[in-house]
Formats: sequence, C-alpha cells, structure tokens
Amino acid sequence: MRREIVVGFTVLTLAMTIAVGSVAESADEPVHWSFQPLHGLAPTKVRDAAWPKSDIDRFILAKLEEQKLSPARDADRATLLRRVSFDLVGLPPSPEGIAAFCADSASDDVALAKVVDRLFQSPRFGERWGRHWLDAVRYADSVGKSWNAPFTYAWRYRDYVIDSFNQDKPFDQFVTEQLAGDLLPARSAAQEREQRIATGFLALGSISLQEGSREQSIMDRVDDQIDVTTRAFLGLTVSCARCHDHKLDPISMRDYYALAGIFYSTRLWTGQGTHTREFGSMDYVDGDLLLRLPDLGSGKPTELSAGVHSMSDFQDEWRTGRRDIRYATDSNRAMGAADGEVRDCEIRLKGKPYDRDFAPPRGELRVVGLPQLPVIPATASGRLQLAQWIASSSNPLTARVFVNRVWSHLFGHGIVPLVDEFGTISDEPPHRELLDHLARRFIADGWSVKKLIREIVLSRTYRLGGWTAGEGPSSELFAHAVPRRLEWEALRDSLLMASGRLTFDRPGGVQVAGTGGKARGASTYSLLKNDAPYRTVYLPVLRSLLPEEYSTFDFPDPHQIMGQREVTTVAPQALFFMNSDFVVECARGAAERLLKDESADAARVRLGYLRLLSREPSREEVTDAISLLRALQPPESSRSPEQYRWTALVQALMSSAEFRYVR
Repeated sequence: MRREIVVGFTVLTLAMTIAVGSVAESADEPVHWSFQPLHGLAPTKVRDAAWPKSDIDRFILAKLEEQKLSPARDADRATLLRRVSFDLVGLPPSPEGIAAFCADSASDDVALAKVVDRLFQSPRFGERWGRHWLDAVRYADSVGKSWNAPFTYAWRYRDYVIDSFNQDKPFDQFVTEQLAGDLLPARSAAQEREQRIATGFLALGSISLQEGSREQSIMDRVDDQIDVTTRAFLGLTVSCARCHDHKLDPISMRDYYALAGIFYSTRLWTGQGTHTREFGSMDYVDGDLLLRLPDLGSGKPTELSAGVHSMSDFQDEWRTGRRDIRYATDSNRAMGAADGEVRDCEIRLKGKPYDRDFAPPRGELRVVGLPQLPVIPATASGRLQLAQWIASSSNPLTARVFVNRVWSHLFGHGIVPLVDEFGTISDEPPHRELLDHLARRFIADGWSVKKLIREIVLSRTYRLGGWTAGEGPSSELFAHAVPRRLEWEALRDSLLMASGRLTFDRPGGVQVAGTGGKARGASTYSLLKNDAPYRTVYLPVLRSLLPEEYSTFDFPDPHQIMGQREVTTVAPQALFFMNSDFVVECARGAAERLLKDESADAARVRLGYLRLLSREPSREEVTDAISLLRALQPPESSRSPEQYRWTALVQALMSSAEFRYVR
C-alpha cells in the first residue's frame, strides 16, 4: 500500500511538473513587464524645454508635468559636492576641494563634470562601489552556521571586485568571470589568475560544515549558488522552486533542477570540508581544498606549499599543540570553482535529497519572455553557457536589474522599489521608460559602469535640492532630493579621515584566523582590530560575529543576499556617537589637527565645519561654537584643557544628524 502511494505521488508530481512547464510555454500567457524586451521609446517632449540637461531629465519632467508638478530647486554647490563625493568614493570632500568647486567660474555642468571625472580616477571609487556589490553577493570571510570556520582566502574575491570597478570592467565580462572565469581563455597568467579568483563568487555561501548527509550538503550548496546567481544578476528568487513550483513567478521545479544540474556538475574550492564529527574527520564534497593559480613567474601551477590550506589541516596542528592557527598566505591559492563530474540533477520531491524524480536537461529553462540558454555540450557543466545567457544583451533582466541597483545607490531608492525582486510581485514602475532607456544605453556603451553613473550624476535630476515648500510630491517621481543616512562604512571612514588616521593602504594577506580543537571549541576571529586605520571595506566580515556597531547602523546580515540595505533610526546610533571610545579617539585626533592650525578660534571653527560637515558655518554657528569652548570646564585630571574643549566641540559636530546624512 505504501509503495502504491509513493508511486502515485511520483506520477502526480511528474504530471504537475509537466503541466506547469507546458503552461509556461503557452503563447497566450501574458508576459510580466520585467521579462519583456527593453523598450526603445524616446522621452516625451516637455513644456519647460529649458530645464532638462539630458534625456533622464526629460523622462522625469514629463511625468511631473503630467501631474502638474514642478521639480525642486537645484542644490547649492557645497551640498552637491558632498553628495557626489560620498556617492562616488564614500568620503567627504576636502576643504580645499570645496573652495575650488564653489569658486569655479565654469558653468555648473562643466564644474561638476570635472569633479566627477576626477573621482572616477580615484582608487577609492572601487572601494565604494565594490562594497555595494559585496552586499548583493553575500560576501563574508567565514562560513557561518554551526561551525563558523574562516574563509581564509575570501579577501582575494573582495579585492577582485574592488579592482574590477576601478578598471571599469564591462559588466557583462564581470558577470561572465564570476560564473565561469575558469572556463574562459586567457592571454596571460595574470589574466587567468584574475578570472579564477572571480569564481570565488560561487564559493562564499553560508553552509553547514557539520551536515551529516553528503547529498543534503551538496544540494544546499547548489541551492546557495542558484540563489545568489539569480538574485544578484536577475533579481529573481528562483530558489523558491526547490521544493515546489514557485508560488508567484512562472518558474517550476523543473526549471529549478534544470538550473541545478549546472551547479551539480560544478566543483567548489572553499578550503572547507562539508561535514564532520570532529576536526579532520572530513568527507569532502567534490573537492574542498583551495584552487591553484598560475604562478606569475612561470605561468604554471605551483605545488601545494607548507601552511594551512583546508580545515582538515587543523587536525595535525591540534595534535602538535598549536591551538592558535594563523593561516599562512600562499600567493598561488584562492577560493573558486571548476567543472566536476558532469551530470543532470534529478528533481528532489519536496526538496528531499534522496526522494528523486526525473532529471531535466541542464539549462533547459522555460520562462515566458526570457530567451533560451545556449546549447550545453554533453561534456560541460553549463556554467559558461549560463554566464553567456545572463550577460547577453537579449536578456532584459540583467541590464534592468543592475541599472536599478545603481539608481538606488544614487537616489536612496530604485526606479523599481524592490531592487532584488523583479518577479511578478514587482509592479511596473512609473518610470519604466526611463529604466529601459538607461538599460539600453548601458548596453550600447559597452556595459560601462562608470559611463552609466556619469550620465546619472550629471543629470539635473541628480542635482536637485530637498523640498522645502511644504510636503513635496512622492519620492518615486524623483522631483526632489531625499536625505540619505550614510552607511556604516562611510561613517567610520569619515571619522578616521577627520582624525587624520585613515590610511589608503590595502591590508595584505590573510586577515582571519581560527583556533583548533573539537568543533564545538573552535573559534574564528579577525586579525585586524575594529579600530584599524584601513577603510572599512577591508575589515573582515565574520558571519554571526559582526561588531555591535555594524548592526546598529544596518550593515547587512552576511548570511543574506541584500542589494539594498535597511535604514533604521534607533537610539543606539546616537549613543554610539556620544559614548563610543572609537568616536572619542577620532574626535580627539580631529581636535589635535585643528589646534595645530595657528589661526584664531573663529577660523578653526570654520575649518572644523568644512572638514566634518562640508560647508561654511553661519555667523551664529561660529558665535555659538566659541561660546561653548569658553563655557566648557575641563576636569582637573585633564592634561590639556584646550584639547578637551575642542574635542568636545568636534564630538558634538560628529554627533549631529548633518554628519550622518547627505542631502
């Protein structure tokens, strides 16, 4: 009887799967707006023809005029410079830069273009925009979950991302390298290294190293790769179809497992074992040591050198009494992926690893409106074909999703509000024509990220000031600027910069370590302290072990894929600026810098405002600041009363909302 029930269920599931697949192929089914080809509509003519600076502005103004609305006034130059500096490099402008920009006799168009082009040349650009991408691909320097072991070489992928944005690597190439860099031709050992490091994208998932089932572990890894690939590049939650047909989007279990076959045929190199009872008792899944890179000198792979290269090496280290293991850096090791045993992946009923149905051919997706994948050779995993499909100009999702991400970082919210969700729950946005215009331009410009950003920040829409005459129109119409709180990285970097402590060096080598022993006694920690003077993007991100201030300022959970951060306003944010030793030390350093200036107090106040708030203080603010300095009574233990007073003033400016926000 039980066997008949199981067989009956299998037949029913197969019938439902086939039915869903056939429905998805029906020509009569309406195609969701985001799956439709990119529109090529020209912007509507506007009545106020003198206002727009670009096609972006014409699209925006046309919608406003439809509703009999007008855009806000332009922001003043100091406000605009602070905005574009934080948006492009994540740091405030210098007082000298503010003075030069405000005094530039050129038109606003020319003056701003000069600033933007200069910021694009700074290595700080990649550090800023690389961090945005790391949010979307769940970057972390440790595994997380039950055994939070270090990802010893994750930093190579992080640096690859930063360098790619600085080089303005075409986005279609950026996509392809992360999915299939190991399968691409290379002109040199350096290029081959870079492309192999890029595939670390697939190996950074949060997985359980103590999962008792080998097949469960494999399928969890496959699911992580499907999830990050489809959400980061396509804005789709395909992993929802692991156990059943997607409840909202036209994605069936058959589609999911057609995609799963690609990653089921992929071998990951993470440096970790996938499940264990004790240290060293590993059952590797498709290879878990680190992927050798070509040696830059000879162009040939090197042999495994001494040092710790996988979690199984903990066993020997523990036995020899070395309980504190600091990972040795090998210049020819990295996380990544490679083709493994090529095989299609059977549908897993209800997602259970051993309850299997038929195996759909790898890459045979049937999503209405989207093109089909290229034919996958019988001997290939299909990762290269998947990458080519995603990076194709005929795939309407890829350019739309990335353009929307860029817009959201520059305006505080996307043209499509949910930047990670382009499925059927996303309504067609009011400015779909603008989104498609930018996506088409993005592709036509060779998928250049810098050209895309440049076009947006030089628009008049980007330059708008806030709405001051009562309540303004809805923010989705982009008629005015919306104040945006700085992310944790920009806040921390600004504090260090004000203190004079920030270094622009990149920390080299391994930056995380672990202690050996039984799994339950193992621990992972950063080799860089929280107050290290490096830019925050270079500090290790350890899953489940983030410093408290990270969560206080809405740093994303590194277990999650998050293209847009949450923004909360809570009391601990103000308390951090009032009580944090880190803030006090930064304020003290900034005060010491001001005291080195031999100008009068009024001039020092002016310089403090320029460094911290990127603007000149009003006459009343100068008077109030000097009154505060004179009224403060340092404690008797204070070694330098003058330094105490100026530190208090600087900390007050750092604690202001104006320091935390861009307008």
